[in-house]
Amino acid sequence: MKKNIILTSLLLLLHATSALAENWESLVNDGKHYYGIGVGKNEEEATTIALNNMNNMIAVNVESRYNEQIREVNENGQISHISWVESCVKSYSASKLRNIHKEDPVYQGDEVTVRVWMLRSEMEKVYAERIAQAKSLVKMADENLQELHLDNALQFYYWAYALIRTLERPSEVLDERGQLLLYTLPQKIRDVLGGVKVSFDRRDGDRVQLLFTYQDKPISSLRFNYHDGNGHCFGSGVCGGYGIMEMVPGSNPDSYDIDLEYEYKDMTMDDAVLSSVFAATGRKPFPTALRKVKAQRTSESEMALKTIEDNLGLKPTAAQQPANQQPYVQVMEQVIEAIRSRNYLMVINHFTSNGLFRYNQLIKYGNGRVIGTPSISFFNSHDHHVVARGLKMSFAFKRGTKTTFVEDVVFTFDKDCRIDNVTFGLGQQASDDILCKHPSWKNETKEMLTEFLENYKTAYCLKDLAYINNVFADDATIIVGHVAWRKAPSNMGDTDRRLSVKGRQIITENRYTKDQYLKHLRRCFDRNEFINIHFTRSDIEWLYKFEKEELFGIQLGQEYNSSTYADKGFLFLLVDMTDHNSPQIKVRTWQPNEIDIKNVYHSGYFYDR
Repeated sequence: MKKNIILTSLLLLLHATSALAENWESLVNDGKHYYGIGVGKNEEEATTIALNNMNNMIAVNVESRYNEQIREVNENGQISHISWVESCVKSYSASKLRNIHKEDPVYQGDEVTVRVWMLRSEMEKVYAERIAQAKSLVKMADENLQELHLDNALQFYYWAYALIRTLERPSEVLDERGQLLLYTLPQKIRDVLGGVKVSFDRRDGDRVQLLFTYQDKPISSLRFNYHDGNGHCFGSGVCGGYGIMEMVPGSNPDSYDIDLEYEYKDMTMDDAVLSSVFAATGRKPFPTALRKVKAQRTSESEMALKTIEDNLGLKPTAAQQPANQQPYVQVMEQVIEAIRSRNYLMVINHFTSNGLFRYNQLIKYGNGRVIGTPSISFFNSHDHHVVARGLKMSFAFKRGTKTTFVEDVVFTFDKDCRIDNVTFGLGQQASDDILCKHPSWKNETKEMLTEFLENYKTAYCLKDLAYINNVFADDATIIVGHVAWRKAPSNMGDTDRRLSVKGRQIITENRYTKDQYLKHLRRCFDRNEFINIHFTRSDIEWLYKFEKEELFGIQLGQEYNSSTYADKGFLFLLVDMTDHNSPQIKVRTWQPNEIDIKNVYHSGYFYDR
């Protein structure tokens, strides 16, 4: 069924030809073309059969050449554990090929005959583009590993490895040092997975708290699967070194089975190439991803906990801290106790009406619980407000596939020491990028930007359409990009398409008005049990040339998860913060993670800098 759908979609890519170039016999015998003949009851059926026959010819040719290549590689003794032929043939048979020519149909009685063909050199272009895509992914994986973004590093290494596994001549693909990628990529994946340390911290009822470190540092973001005593569960909750498992009642094993995520298959659903590759190759097992964690504290647990606590929270400078922190400390201690004991009403007198509304939203989001020993830091903000950062909470969702997140939770106090807002934090890296950089900026400015992004993130997680409606300017430019196949050249040309580094894909742009975007979000919110957003990095530019306005260009690495969809990409926001109490988003764009970083949107796309 899937094959028929793919073949039918190829109809859109055909070049109609009124007569065969030269003659059919010459084309069949010149050795330069792939071709197919189809006979059916109508043109569409005949075309589908012709395309299927051409694909079979491609598969036979690839298999013949591939068998020779496999023998050569196996003789070198470097790889002997994968059936390359089957993977390659399935993957390329499912690919959407370009520049396919089609003869005008010939009608004879109740039958229609269609002939299709393409140059064999077109397949070489497909191979070259797949190699370029794999090398680009390896480069991004290396960069992410240097910054200890393990989830991104593992994802890109594995995706590159999956692509390499389907190439016709895998032994010709070398990295920058001349090493065989087919050999080095699985080794890199094994090394990263093997370097992850997982240990037991504590169990509170049905909730188990684990500790994750890598190279003596807490892991900021990593997904894992686990067995909850009833079945396998998806756990996406490693944050700041903590990961949470929600066990079924009564399950009390001596050890827990952990499976570190490296495939990230759910994030390939919008990528036709990777989807076909994953379907063809199947999951490559890596034993170093599997862990059996004893249900008891060990010396390794103590070391991991010390590592996490030593790196816990932001460290405000003396100028960023309020002179007298004690009133805020007392309130936060009571709030933490209220959440731990689930006696939420005991602290409502510490909230303003707006703060209480946010607080109630938060405690309804995924059965939130405090984790670890909070290390709270206090920051001065604008208008004599104070912000408390450092509380980590877990949030579990149990409908469908069980999912758990760990989030930083931020509390904002007004000048009367009452909590006026509760938000999800940006994560330590993104917060550090704002609060600890830009030495010439005022602390109030950096705090204001951080709070804006925290409010933005929280509005999507808590499905707050009212806030989103208020924060977007009525004339905002809203672009949602997605990866799509590049079609055969048309009369319009490709001038309006932004090419990604993947080569055979382009970034198409869906532009929304504010009303259209809000309707889109409403549908998205309605169909998802949960939405979670994680920012991995940030880069902020202050457009100083606009003297009467405070305009900021904000680039963010964004990881999006929901109960129906997941992706990673780059978020760009152009924000007018002239009115500190009412920021306005002028431009909002999103681009996939695989795009070349040099082509990521920035302020210069929309304003001369």
